[in-house]
Parts: sequence; structure tokens; C-alpha cells
Amino acid sequence: MTLSNFLNSLARRWHLLLGALTLTASLCLLAYSAVPPTYERAASVLLLPGTQTIPTGGNPYLYLAGLGQASEVLVAAMNASSVRQDIRLDYPSTEVSVARDPASSGPLIAVSVSGPSDAAVTAVLERALTAIPETLSTLQTQAGVSETARIDSLQLTSDPTSMLVRKNQYQAVVIVAAGGIVLSLLGVGFVDGLLLSRQRGQLGSIRA
Repeated sequence: MTLSNFLNSLARRWHLLLGALTLTASLCLLAYSAVPPTYERAASVLLLPGTQTIPTGGNPYLYLAGLGQASEVLVAAMNASSVRQDIRLDYPSTEVSVARDPASSGPLIAVSVSGPSDAAVTAVLERALTAIPETLSTLQTQAGVSETARIDSLQLTSDPTSMLVRKNQYQAVVIVAAGGIVLSLLGVGFVDGLLLSRQRGQLGSIRA
């Protein structure tokens, strides 16, 4: 079938095409409603050197260069399955990311949480921010670090509200719309071909 013949088929069966596209639109609305949106919230935590390494009256932000490895160790500990399970307890549908901030050369740790509800995301982020200083303290206790040499953590930023993300909903709509349109066009062309073949057969029978 040539393109012109296909377009003629659609024009002849425009009512069928309209019905199929209306059904596709309804399915798109259904897909949009069926797929829940995602909520996201983020915060950042900065590691600070122990008082032993800072001169009296010194600025702690000038002594961050040696904390890169410590932040990597802390991130690895935070991503341990036991720690992550405690953080996501009661909220298994959430996802937690704890990693060094790639945009910063300092010991800045980025924490982000995504989930199906604002309440779940808020609770899990609070747990993660609480777990960071606790995990940092545990690591240093195990290593026998003295109080004056201990690295501290400072919550630097935190989103005041969760961000509503509808990416999954839009993807579902696009998939349903693309599939529906393709099936509508091919289906109408197929039906038109069957109907034309039947009409030719009937005409042939009459002439015979």
C-alpha cells in the first residue's frame, strides 16, 4: 500500500480513526492517573576537621582539604545495607542516595530521597541526616580517635519542601499515546482493506 492509498483509507474511515484516537486519549488519562507522581527532597552535609587540627582562633573552613578520604569512608558506611534498611524502615518504597557532591571539591556529602509521598520523603531524609553524625561517631570510636581529633559534621543545606516530579507520569502517557496512535492508524488501514476486499467480492458475485 502506497502512502496516498493509506491516507485515502484513513480519510474514508475517519469515523473509525476518530473513535480509536478518542480511546487512546482516554487510555492516556487512565495511565496518567494510574502512575503516581514522585516526591524528591535533598540536603547536604559538610565534614569539619577536629579542633586539634585547627589553630586557636583559626577558620575551620580553611582546613577541609584533608577530609576527602574521610567523606568517602563515611559515604561507604552510609550505603551499607544495614544502615540503609534502618533509614528506610517503614518506608520501603523510598529511594535514598548518599554520595559525595560531584560539584564540590570539598568534603560535602549530598543526600537525596525520592518516594511516593511527601511524608515518606520527609521522614526518610530526617533519618538519613540523623544517621550521618551517628555513623561518623561510630567509625571514629571504632578507630580510637580522641575527642579533640574527631571530625564533625554540619548540615549545610536542606530543601524546605519536597519537589513534586511527574516524570514517570509523563513517560507513561507518551508510551500509551505513541502505541495508541500507531495501532489506531494501522488498525484503521487494516479494517479499510478488509472492507474494500469484501465490497469487491460482493460486486464480483453480483456481476457473475
